[in-house]
Amino acid sequence: MNSQEEAVRTRTTMVQKVLRIFEWLLDLYVLDFYIDNQWERLPQSWRESVETMDPEDLGAYLTGAPIKHMLPLSFLSMIKSVQALSIPRESTSQYKAKNNEDYNEFKVGNHPKLKNLFLKHVKIKKRHEISLMADIVSETAKKCNCKTVLDFGSGLGHLVRVLGYKHDLFAVGIECQPQLTEAARQLDLELEYTAKKHLTEETMSKLKRPMHFNMTLTSHEQLLQLPLVDNITEYGLIGLHPCGDLAPLLLKHFVNCSKVKYICVVGCCYMKLTCDSEPYGYPMSAHVKKLGGKLSYTSREIACHAIEQYSERLRRGQYEDLKIHAYRATLEKILVEHNPALKHSQIRSIKHTNNMTFESYCAAALQRVDVELDAGRVRAGGVCVRAWRRVLLVYSLRLALAPLVESLVLLDRLLYLLEHGLSCEIRPVFDPKISPRNHIIIGRRK
Repeated sequence: MNSQEEAVRTRTTMVQKVLRIFEWLLDLYVLDFYIDNQWERLPQSWRESVETMDPEDLGAYLTGAPIKHMLPLSFLSMIKSVQALSIPRESTSQYKAKNNEDYNEFKVGNHPKLKNLFLKHVKIKKRHEISLMADIVSETAKKCNCKTVLDFGSGLGHLVRVLGYKHDLFAVGIECQPQLTEAARQLDLELEYTAKKHLTEETMSKLKRPMHFNMTLTSHEQLLQLPLVDNITEYGLIGLHPCGDLAPLLLKHFVNCSKVKYICVVGCCYMKLTCDSEPYGYPMSAHVKKLGGKLSYTSREIACHAIEQYSERLRRGQYEDLKIHAYRATLEKILVEHNPALKHSQIRSIKHTNNMTFESYCAAALQRVDVELDAGRVRAGGVCVRAWRRVLLVYSLRLALAPLVESLVLLDRLLYLLEHGLSCEIRPVFDPKISPRNHIIIGRRK
């Protein structure tokens, strides 16, 4: 066992222990706040302390800023443990966030009039992710001397387009939805149509148009039958926020196929991981399997939330619209009292507005549910809604643990690669305020 694997094992074990201590808090589902009387489940010292705390102060404390407020030692120890054991989320790498002017370097054929082609149809968040991801993939491909890269869950092909036309890689996009694949091909043609107006035939002939095709993955063995061109003997695997089990599938293929020289993957949607049966999406490593213990759906779901954005909103006092959590929890209580079979019904997602009453919220939210609630019971629900700050506080306390849950999932994946003798690392690359799932796992075959 090398020193890196030993250090990761030790850290993973400590993370697991802390999460077990606060499992009771992680598993409080905000939807059931009133049904399960969640406020009373908090230690009395916590209730007395945080109920008198302004949300602005709580938001400041969650970001590590000092506040003038006495807090229980058990609460302080939880926060400090999360801060000490979580994988850092602030980027310390050479890669910096790009603003719109920085995209001038994104030129096709190095022509000054072709600097904006990669920006078409791409939202600001996606631009940020694609630019940094493409830089890292290009750097890793060069280190591994491997010019071919496969992007799983490629969508409209924005990432493979940058990798092909800008970074000169042979890029292949693999997507499960045929309509997205066809749209990606059309965007390639649009780019080339514009490029032809400014580039010579010789330069156009050297551009590497991405390939796009469809595949729905259910096992990593399927990847052994990829319909690649005959001259591709090795390649890299990448995934920018592949959903649920797709990231573990890519990692397993990397481990089991010598043709794969490297992998760059950013996880997402941890709540969709398979955790109760083979093939496991979590846990993957032998060490975490040996430790035992499971991550519940609610804990994996909270790990996908944006703690930086949320904490900043609290600090700025922009939390009035978070009353919607109290509205939904109150409606859940009324629905279950009306008919227990209605628990966790799929209702419309409604955004809070300043003039929204609880009655108007219920009317809008229940448009898709065939149920008539007693008007008096709905009016009485206003008593619960007035306790919306408690709902916000419990949600905030749970969210404080989110980085530690995500760290456990990422450390498990890192250990899985290390246990198979592969070189790997985790980098927080994206700005977490722009892209909350901002860690890239980079693995290379030695």
